[in-house]
Amino acid sequence: MTKRAVTLPQGNIVTYWTHHTDKRPTLILVHGFTGSHEGFQYLVPLLQEFRLIIPDLPGFGVSPLPHHTLSLAELGEQLASFIQSLNLSQPPHVIGHSMGSLVVCEAIKQHPELFAHKLILVSPVPSPVSLLDSRKLGVIASRLYYIASHRLPYIGRRLATSKKITKLSTKLIMTARDKKLQQAIHEHHFTNLNYISSIGWYAHLHKEINNTGITQYSSTLKAFDVLIINGEKDVVTPLKHQQKAAATVQAKIITIPKVGHLSHYEKPTQLATAIVDFLR
Repeated sequence: MTKRAVTLPQGNIVTYWTHHTDKRPTLILVHGFTGSHEGFQYLVPLLQEFRLIIPDLPGFGVSPLPHHTLSLAELGEQLASFIQSLNLSQPPHVIGHSMGSLVVCEAIKQHPELFAHKLILVSPVPSPVSLLDSRKLGVIASRLYYIASHRLPYIGRRLATSKKITKLSTKLIMTARDKKLQQAIHEHHFTNLNYISSIGWYAHLHKEINNTGITQYSSTLKAFDVLIINGEKDVVTPLKHQQKAAATVQAKIITIPKVGHLSHYEKPTQLATAIVDFLR
């Protein structure tokens, strides 16, 4: 594993990690909302056929937030600039998880020539959340949490970094029964609390994410060979929504049984198998 950092033309710094030999095909993994490169650590040893490049997106992990109104479109632009900075001999395969799927879609929309033809979206945001959507209640609860964390004096920061709230929200989307794995996932999410760049920006970005979906990039994605991988029990990006999105963007879809939104933690072997089989 090698840790590197690159300064993009926009002036901000992106830190990234590389794994395995650079003589193999390149696979770039893009994390989701509030996540970082560390979320993919269980996949790394299972994807030895590829040179893995895993960045912390601007504003997440150890990559600084360039400004407090950074949008999905700008994150996509930054991802495209990051890929250009790598000077790869061939366009890389890319995986986007959750919010990372929207960042990838934005980057492809802006610079499709930078990406290999096969694209993988893991538990992507399928479509904007509508008024009667099954996701609406969770979105409202999260929205109120981010607004309160941002606006309330004194206790706002404590809310934003609360391990109790983080543990509760993780439990709601976790399907693992193994106690050691549960604890490991909680610890990973506790670590992410140390990387909060701006809770106000989180609130802004969270709203934009839930008003967006991969279905809005249909014309872009139809030019690619797209695979959607989703957990059978995913309550964040439910399977029924993914199936509709897959039909809209003309993507293949694979369902991993007995897992939710955290397949990269809870079912990494099954997830890696689906990735490798598709890219082969």
